[in-house]
Amino acid sequence: MKDFIRNYKMKIQALSPIHIGSGEKISKKEYINLWMEHKVIIPDPVRMYCDLCKKGLEKDYTEYMLNSNLELGVWMKNHGIRKTDYQRWKRYEMDSGDAFSNIPGSRTVRPKEIMSFVKDAYGLPYVPGSSLKGMLRTALLAYIISHNPVKYRSINEEIKEKTGQREKRHQCLSRECMQLETEVFHTLNRDKNSKNSAVNCNLSGLHISDSQPLTLEDLTLSQKIDYTMEGKEKPLPILRETLIPGTEIYFEITIDRTQCPYTIENIMEALEEFQQCAYKYFYSKFYRGSSEEGIIWLGGGCGFLSKTILYPFFKEQAVKITDGVFKNTLGKNYSVHKHYRDIPLKLAPHVCKCTRYNGRLYDMGMGKIERIGYK
Repeated sequence: MKDFIRNYKMKIQALSPIHIGSGEKISKKEYINLWMEHKVIIPDPVRMYCDLCKKGLEKDYTEYMLNSNLELGVWMKNHGIRKTDYQRWKRYEMDSGDAFSNIPGSRTVRPKEIMSFVKDAYGLPYVPGSSLKGMLRTALLAYIISHNPVKYRSINEEIKEKTGQREKRHQCLSRECMQLETEVFHTLNRDKNSKNSAVNCNLSGLHISDSQPLTLEDLTLSQKIDYTMEGKEKPLPILRETLIPGTEIYFEITIDRTQCPYTIENIMEALEEFQQCAYKYFYSKFYRGSSEEGIIWLGGGCGFLSKTILYPFFKEQAVKITDGVFKNTLGKNYSVHKHYRDIPLKLAPHVCKCTRYNGRLYDMGMGKIERIGYK
């Protein structure tokens, strides 16, 4: 049986801030911003509340939580709370990076809540295998379709037709996408009565481990920045906990060849083709991204392109198709976000998702993947 199992040790080096969201949001009343030290403290709410009660501030704190719009650090300063006090409460602290710095030439934006990075049972950040497998799945889907264009031509034409029609937001291309994934991945024939059944998916033989635990020192805060083709930066009031550039992410890929028809070489080639397509049709238009080998796009905040196969599937026609998807899914935000500019600019979307760290502008979510071992 061992002859059919292949296990590979992998590494991703973060080339820019990477965010893997836990779904938890930390409001401005739940973190302390140390402006002068460029740090943020996330306190333990139970320890903090107990200490405030001992100081006779229970009613004031309750009133603050219910009615005030102040940041937690400002409220504490107004009530004489010292740094030694909230150092006792902290769950963890992190470098705030450039998250609260003003960008020259742009209006000041005051960030509010923080989108938290996923953490394990010990409170340490890590990258879930599900996030890594999602990245690989998207690249493999694009790879297989691009190498078999005739086989998937009918779905190609159907998607083109559908994007020109009005559909409900949550139904837009859902049937076509399900049909496409079923045709590509559901090849095992375990359930002959229902090809859509998950037991037929050949990716059941592709196992991606969670990453090794990272450290809280690997985290920083990153503010969302929309970067335009004209080189302008638009900061938005969205903060994310991210891995600092240079962080190394270690994980394993296990392939059961009795179920999964793809080799590690197929996977690496798929990731490379996906990245080169992203660079050619999107990032190069902003003079951003990289044509270097091994580049991947991981996590939240990377933008629409990294999560879909529209550009690998449609290439030069992808702008029109993407515009149709935006019209169906964004509602009034289609105009608010000025997507009517996409077709004239021959680029959809027409902004690149970026952030700043140590004074430098980075694309969100860029890493470099490599195979470092086999067993």
